[in-house]
Amino acid sequence: MSAIKNYAAGFFILAVVVLAAISILGVWDILKGDVITKSFQTLGLLAFVAAIVMIAGRAMDSRSEAVYVPSPVWASLRKGTLGLLIAAVSILALLGILSIWDIISDQNVLFRSIGSVAILAFSALIIVGTCKTMEGDKKASMPPASQ
Repeated sequence: MSAIKNYAAGFFILAVVVLAAISILGVWDILKGDVITKSFQTLGLLAFVAAIVMIAGRAMDSRSEAVYVPSPVWASLRKGTLGLLIAAVSILALLGILSIWDIISDQNVLFRSIGSVAILAFSALIIVGTCKTMEGDKKASMPPASQ
């Protein structure tokens, strides 16, 4: 079951990345409304199913006696995405300050930039949370220490 849960989590993260890309392209009017709506509906449904599979897999794993050893991929992906999250939130704060002080005069570009960075930050937050969930409770998954 852990293999299915790993595939579902990987697909969920991929769906979040694609949805973020579609959202950012929509903010900048590169994609039209119909493409965005259908893409959100399709990938949103698949991401929802993947999230349910991850939750169900976690519930089934908690009842079994097997020890779950998380893949090191989740920790490295979480650390990389956490760096992206920190950078995106910092840029978002900078854009907010530039907006407050009226340094960026074109409101359209400002709002699109803030929207794009906010989408990026939120997507990174979701990916970090998913990776943290897949890593599980490190205390429970570690073998007992020998004395």
